[in-house]
Amino acid sequence: MSSPLVTVIVPVYNLAPYLETCIQSLVGQTYTSTELIFVDDGSTDQSREILNAASEKYHNIKVLHQENAGQGFARNNGLDNATGEYVSFVDGDDWIAPDTLEVSVGAALSENADIVCYGFQKVTKVNNEISLLEHFEYDPSLYTNQDYISLFLLDNTLEKNSLNAATCGKLYKRSLLEANKVRFRLRVFEDSPFMLEALYHAQKVTFLKGLYYFYYIRGLNNEQGSTMTSGLSETKVINFYHSDQLMKEFLEAKGLLEKYAASFNRYHNARVLIYGGYYDTYKWKKPPTRETYLLFLKYLQLNSKDLGWHRKRLYRSYRKRVPVLHVGLFISRFSATMAHRFFTAYERKIGYKIK
Repeated sequence: MSSPLVTVIVPVYNLAPYLETCIQSLVGQTYTSTELIFVDDGSTDQSREILNAASEKYHNIKVLHQENAGQGFARNNGLDNATGEYVSFVDGDDWIAPDTLEVSVGAALSENADIVCYGFQKVTKVNNEISLLEHFEYDPSLYTNQDYISLFLLDNTLEKNSLNAATCGKLYKRSLLEANKVRFRLRVFEDSPFMLEALYHAQKVTFLKGLYYFYYIRGLNNEQGSTMTSGLSETKVINFYHSDQLMKEFLEAKGLLEKYAASFNRYHNARVLIYGGYYDTYKWKKPPTRETYLLFLKYLQLNSKDLGWHRKRLYRSYRKRVPVLHVGLFISRFSATMAHRFFTAYERKIGYKIK
């Protein structure tokens, strides 16, 4: 079997405590034909020094330094400098199993796949020991449907053949990305629009059984959280809605919005709960500040035209709350305070029973 070069792109911003684990997981791959590009996104901690030392120690590590521009544009910098036939993405606080690239490259070659998808585990540290939070594993026998966009839009549903929307946990033919100018369009919440574009252009996507990628969840043990776990901010909410708007516009530009309207609406509704501020504001035990719930309601109202009723087969936690969003949105047009009281009462009396 040939051994095509694989470029692994790792965006890094202030990840000094986690980098060594990531680095060792990549230089320790059983597949050795690799180019490891670490993109320092203007770090202010010791990340720069750690990466420079690693590049001196390992011949296949290349370090790029840039002013802080966000994870999406750091990945673009890596793509612009990649020379591998295949590309994979790993975040600087995550790691992959030793045989990840060997298995995924083998699958890509044997099946002539444009994209290879594999499972992941979300982990954190408890008493200085790695603890499993959840996992996602593909069952290749279920993926007979080659409408990859429909599989992508099954994210956050009960369906067993959903395609995880994250950029990581996958291997891509670089020619697929280059020929179609697939790039990251946002600083954050960049994964989903990138994946949608890549899947639209892919002729063959292969799914592997096994858990190869390890997402390290920060912010649970007095650590500084990541973008996704650091609480609600206006920038975070704006970028989330922008991300979903980019996907809607892409589908519309390709003449596919009508075909996928219901599926996309269901997909978006779940994401409003997860990323649009509802969970950050109401689902957790800490009472929200007035500033927080006004921020959530502001952008819920501004983007209300995209909030629909489709919720069939969503996970129960999301399915039950879609109508709640609509009721609260209606109330908020008369009184933000009353809408806040409604959401709070729902979570206290009913919501806590829904996992």
